[in-house]
Amino acid sequence: MLNESGLYERDRDRGNDWFGHPLKLDRSLRRALPHGERTTERLYDAGAIYQKNDVFLETTHNKERCGRGMLTGGIALPLIGLNILMIYAFFLLISHLISDPQRLSLFFPLGVIVILGGGVDLFALYSPLMYDWFNYRHAPIRFNRRTRQVHVFYTPRFGGPRSYDWDEIAALIIEGRDKGRQGGRPDYHVLTLIAVTPDQKHYYDSVEIGDQIVLYEYCLAWWEYIRRFMEEGSESIPEPDWTLSERLSLRESFLRWFPLREMRRDHASGLNIRPAIVRMVLMSPFLTLFSIGHFISMLTSRHVRWPQEIRQACGEA
Repeated sequence: MLNESGLYERDRDRGNDWFGHPLKLDRSLRRALPHGERTTERLYDAGAIYQKNDVFLETTHNKERCGRGMLTGGIALPLIGLNILMIYAFFLLISHLISDPQRLSLFFPLGVIVILGGGVDLFALYSPLMYDWFNYRHAPIRFNRRTRQVHVFYTPRFGGPRSYDWDEIAALIIEGRDKGRQGGRPDYHVLTLIAVTPDQKHYYDSVEIGDQIVLYEYCLAWWEYIRRFMEEGSESIPEPDWTLSERLSLRESFLRWFPLREMRRDHASGLNIRPAIVRMVLMSPFLTLFSIGHFISMLTSRHVRWPQEIRQACGEA
């Protein structure tokens, strides 16, 4: 899963015993949004809800929501094409060598193809691409209001799912900027949850929730949506405008990268969506590539399956 791509360096000294080895919390990350009180009257589901019922609310990690399919479309598809060309060239050279065994000069390009092909395949297996395909179909985070716990899904490599008490979770809104930009107005905001120790000086885990949100007010409304579900009940928040799905669907893959649902919602809210339409049209070749990458990523990955005890706690059979 894409959210695990940067975890090794953070967790390499802790192994799977993250409770026994908390990490020091940077002072700049100690300003948390309050529990138990309303921070805004606006509610926003961030277009990042998978399931919602009376017991639990399931969303996903920010990296999965915003980046799924990008590496597969941008790296895997070109590598697959390169592999096909190298296989074709390999067998073409073999056929020439069979027809004329004396042409020893053909062994050099054959060796180059074998080495280059092996290097390309090793890169595909062990690069960050490995987190985007042949993995799980999304990185779920569940908020269980019955047990007042937050469950974060991790693969067995990182010890499996982790569970935290709701009262130990600190919520922050982190500003983000596009690569190459420093200072000035942030390009987006990300809701980040941190599982902190009682002294508020150390933390066990940090998780970026949902989508990258341009306006701070809407990111705050996203936190309020989750907080009200956990503290006031599912009836206190509206149903999401749409839900995301793990099912294999080419239409769903294209809707992940072509923001048609988001633009329809913004238009209904009275916002000007013409700049967004222009950007979408200009970027459509890349969005198409990433959409196909998303479909292949889902095709090669397996469904998420929570441990039995978490499913039972969430009221699932």
